Amino acid sequence: MSHARVYDPESSEEATRSPRAYESHFVPVDARAKTIMSDEEVCGAEDEAGKTKGANDDEEDDDVLGRRVGDTASVDEDEKHVERRTRTTTTSSELEDLERKLSSKDFIMEPECLDHVKRYIASGGAPSTAIELLSENYRGYAAMTSLAAHWLKLTAPPKRGANTSPIKVSATMAGQRNGDANESTPTGGISAANEPTSCEKVEGDASANATGGNTTFDEMYFLETLVREKFDATMADRVFEGRPPAWLDGIFKSERGRALLFSLAESNPNCLLISCAIQHAWQRGMRHEVRALGPAAAAYFSIFHELLADHVKNIVLAGDDVVRRSDAEARVKSMCCQSIGTYAFGQMMLASLARGEVEDTASESARALATRLSQEIEEAAAGLHGAAAVRRLAPWLSATSEDANAKRATSDLLQARPVGGSASDVTPSAMAAGDLKKLRNLYFSDESKPSVAPLRHPDVLYNLITEAFKWNLSANRQRDACFDLIALAVSDETISVESVKKALNQAVEVVEVAKRGESPDKSSFAQAIEVPSAAAGIIATVRTALTNDEYHRIVQVGNTNALFIEMLGDIARKHVALQATVLEALSAIIYTCGRSHGDELVISLLDLGCDLIAAGHVLPTLAAASHSWSFSLEASQMRYFANEVLEIAGPPYSRDFAVVLIRLLETSNSRKGMSKSVDEFVEEIRLKRREFKPALGIEFVNTLEYLSR
Repeated sequence: MSHARVYDPESSEEATRSPRAYESHFVPVDARAKTIMSDEEVCGAEDEAGKTKGANDDEEDDDVLGRRVGDTASVDEDEKHVERRTRTTTTSSELEDLERKLSSKDFIMEPECLDHVKRYIASGGAPSTAIELLSENYRGYAAMTSLAAHWLKLTAPPKRGANTSPIKVSATMAGQRNGDANESTPTGGISAANEPTSCEKVEGDASANATGGNTTFDEMYFLETLVREKFDATMADRVFEGRPPAWLDGIFKSERGRALLFSLAESNPNCLLISCAIQHAWQRGMRHEVRALGPAAAAYFSIFHELLADHVKNIVLAGDDVVRRSDAEARVKSMCCQSIGTYAFGQMMLASLARGEVEDTASESARALATRLSQEIEEAAAGLHGAAAVRRLAPWLSATSEDANAKRATSDLLQARPVGGSASDVTPSAMAAGDLKKLRNLYFSDESKPSVAPLRHPDVLYNLITEAFKWNLSANRQRDACFDLIALAVSDETISVESVKKALNQAVEVVEVAKRGESPDKSSFAQAIEVPSAAAGIIATVRTALTNDEYHRIVQVGNTNALFIEMLGDIARKHVALQATVLEALSAIIYTCGRSHGDELVISLLDLGCDLIAAGHVLPTLAAASHSWSFSLEASQMRYFANEVLEIAGPPYSRDFAVVLIRLLETSNSRKGMSKSVDEFVEEIRLKRREFKPALGIEFVNTLEYLSR
């Protein structure tokens, strides 16, 4: 824009002005001309300027609104573009994951293969690509496994037992089998015609149990082996997270699948998968399989109480069948000792049977059986759950409140002592005088008295006798109180309390005479051991004496030891019921004195073991010798014992005797030519081993071959 300079006459002193002052005279012409316009013109010009400005503002608002609308549309397009890109990326990632799974080895054999193919096609994948991935990565591992297992079945010969004949081996290797296989058991592609019949399975199982014999090397065999090695209850229970898989029902329906899960039940008591299998079998009438589990089924009360009743019934029906009765008793003990709850229920049931409260069990023999079984279960449960926990429950199982008070008193009296006796319990602690006095006052006061049942408990009676007959009898101040309770416990209609006390005091006199190295009067000794409790007192004295180091220091042990051991032999021959107590005392003495008190004492103890065998306590004595004595005695001493045993025993030998004596000879490092009796025994068993039923296992056959060299 052009500008003009206008001279102002009122400001003539231009020379005196500053340079900035001249700037005020240089103004635009339009602005200067405005100053000389009339007021009307000025107002009109302002109106026109306002209209023009308003029009311009409207145009600017329209432009801003348009720009905003355009910006919004642009944002929507960007969001749609990002969404399309995200969806494309997700689809691409999913396709990659699906392709990765479809390309894994043998994925076509997986149960979820079809679902993954459908997802792949739905995500935009080509069907031809899915088919190509599955076919190119098929390896056929399952078919290879089936083929290898089939080869093993054809080529692997059965393990030979002691009585396996060549004809049976040839017939087995020929693989002549008939019948149909279990349809519910997977065969891995091998024809079902190759599966053994049910009769052959039973026969094979019996052979395998007896001799470790024939094994069917099919896929299930190796799968079972793998499952037993790698089974994890936590991971197995994950099959119930969500909908259970379809194959689970197939395992429950398969007899072999159930057997596999049942075999893991005892080692995995809290596994939900195994629990479901047990419940499934029980609810569908397969109760014989659940009964075979025994203790593993004790976790379910609906199953437990029926099984317990069945086993107790089997004990009663077994009669004189020792094997059947022992098996049923072992099952009852194992089931009742699974937990404190099962123990309490089992004891309540046996207590009712012992009191004759159940119909058809009021006979004296049934009541005695229930009482004995209850006591054995208590000892077993104490070993698993602790003596304190078991004894705290005893008062709640009593018939009366007086008996409950007596149970509490005996529990307090025995709180520092274990339940039952063992070879290692050589120095029992003393009973508290206050607790013993409290128990005695319950039975010898004028108030209502409890029954003698709490005193007749073997644990109570054993500890009272042990306390009364400690080897240092002259210093025993609690003997009279113990004698009162012992006499009250063992007296009945055939023997009075006074007669029992007399026998107990005679036993003390006999022991005191023997401690001086003098032979006791034979008539006094005979009268003393006529009462079993007095005989048990002599056993307790000998045990506590010979297992106490102080005794060996202050007593003239030479002749005394011989007298003590001779008395134990006489008691074992007199009382069959006390033979187990004599064996416990003998094991405890060998455990303590085996290698520290000379050969003379050891030979006397081994001769006592031979006396027990001659008296009829054969297998328990041999088992103790092979399992516990061998750790405390020299190999030559063990060979002496084995030779003496074979001088007593003679052919024909039973299978159980042969098995335990073979173990004894093996632990004593016996060899051919060391003993004529041993050589004759080994040769006899080698010739007659085929006649044993069940047959000797391959382990014993190999040991016989080793002993005969």
